[in-house]
Amino acid sequence: MLRALRTLGEILGGPKLCDPISADHVVILDFDKSGRYQGATLEAFQEKDVRRYLYKKAKGSNPPALTPTLALNRNQPEKSLKNARNAYRKLHPFEPILPNLDLEHEDIWPRMAEDISYRLQGLKKRMRVLLTVRIDGKFMGDREDFRRALLAKFREEGQDSSVKGRCAVCGEVKEVSGDISPFKFYTIDKPGYVVGGFDKQEAFKAFPLCYDCRDLIQRGRQHVEKNLRFAFAPRIRYLLIADFIFGPEAVHQDVLDILTEERAQRAQRLHTLKREEEHRITEDEEDILDILSREHDVMTMHFLFMERQQGKEAINLYIQDVYPSRLRSLFRAKKVVERLLRHHLGDGSWYEYTFTYGTLYHFFSKADPNKRNPDLLSHFYDLVDRTFRGVSVAESYLIPFLMRQIRNDVVDPDRRDQQKAYRYTVQDALAALTFVQLTTQKEVSMSEERPATLDDFLDALPALDNELKIGLFLLGALTERMLRVQYSERGSAPFWKALKSLKMNATDLQGLLPRVRNKLQEYDKFGMGEAVLFQRASEHLAHTPEPWKMGVDELNFYLALGMGLFPQVADYIYSHEEVEA
Repeated sequence: MLRALRTLGEILGGPKLCDPISADHVVILDFDKSGRYQGATLEAFQEKDVRRYLYKKAKGSNPPALTPTLALNRNQPEKSLKNARNAYRKLHPFEPILPNLDLEHEDIWPRMAEDISYRLQGLKKRMRVLLTVRIDGKFMGDREDFRRALLAKFREEGQDSSVKGRCAVCGEVKEVSGDISPFKFYTIDKPGYVVGGFDKQEAFKAFPLCYDCRDLIQRGRQHVEKNLRFAFAPRIRYLLIADFIFGPEAVHQDVLDILTEERAQRAQRLHTLKREEEHRITEDEEDILDILSREHDVMTMHFLFMERQQGKEAINLYIQDVYPSRLRSLFRAKKVVERLLRHHLGDGSWYEYTFTYGTLYHFFSKADPNKRNPDLLSHFYDLVDRTFRGVSVAESYLIPFLMRQIRNDVVDPDRRDQQKAYRYTVQDALAALTFVQLTTQKEVSMSEERPATLDDFLDALPALDNELKIGLFLLGALTERMLRVQYSERGSAPFWKALKSLKMNATDLQGLLPRVRNKLQEYDKFGMGEAVLFQRASEHLAHTPEPWKMGVDELNFYLALGMGLFPQVADYIYSHEEVEA
């Protein structure tokens, strides 16, 4: 990953002195060439001038920036003036030809603060204002002497842990340090965490990094965080880092442009690119994985799921070396799942199902309707990792999570809106299970064609791999048919109580089939389609050895699948006029 970021930094033109920052306005403190204060001016913030403002975030908070460019504290401008003074004071020794600014004299701060407040009159409180300085008409980024001073300040970092050695990234022998990592999840201040512990002179042995690589990696990281950060699922973001195995020249120019240009430019390019179909496997509207999946295996991708907490960075998941061909497999599995869940609607149109990783996330995002559960999220990350790498996942591991959400959605099944929500949850559960199976079990075949018959449909579901599962699935479809009939006749479906909140055991389920048939006969709705479902379910359950070797979660899951997927089953055994909405 670090080598990939370094390469990206080189492609982008080398180290970049400034960090990205945004604001609504900029307050500029003007000084003449001798450093005497001239006054304050207010200008609109310009993205193109960020390089000239030369904002550079500091590791600590005193001052918060390495340059006298920082976010203005509008309530207490003197604090911002003090931070700007401290930043300039620390840079001045590296370039003595820089003028001594009146910013050094605290007795002038009240005048500066008054000038700033005057310029900010009329600005809304929520507007963000950047504070910077300009000397003799030039911003800090326009002055070569100031840029040299800042670069020298960069090289001062990590000197306590610097030696002459071989860089872990570029492999060259030069000055390296063990304390200049561009990522905050690496630290040397905890004994036992890395080689050297508290002894900074020994810490370089764990991660020797040269300053040139540090600067290039930081440039690559800035680009990735600004332009290649995407939404994977609700509230979950990832960084996409491309690794050019055979060099950037081996990659199609369109792909290289998409990975290296600014987000706004990429949006325009994606809009103009002619693509027959646009597929998204994540929740991001700017998802570019579909395009990357069409590239040859001349590159790989790294997926970094990282979050910041109180100034620290924590890795939730890191997936490395994902080839475009593997992405194609994921998109193919997505397409198969969507074809399986496509079905006719009552008006003769088609219901088009869409699967993304957000579908899978739905079953791991909540411990209850109002809270996130870190333990559940760790299981979600584990499944994401396994699907990307093709590592097998047992049904018995996944099904309890799916059933938890299914049962949660069966709150008041007599309410029509709850009934519909339940059906959608069941369809999502099957989609999640099928996608995981298709992407983690190499022996499962994938057909992108819609199944032509009910038998083809059942065969196309990897989850239905034995007689008991198929029998329970068909029993579930017949049960859903009866519930719809009952709701149509009575305006409610009291038979839901017989399903015991989907916590039935084998004995309950064995008695359910005749009960459903009897209810359908009571409503005079046991016709040809119902007879087919009843017969097929009976045959499969009859061929299942007793006792049934499945837990309560699994038994009820396959029944629920049949209930939720009744519309798909109905496509094969009913005419549209026969099925009530």
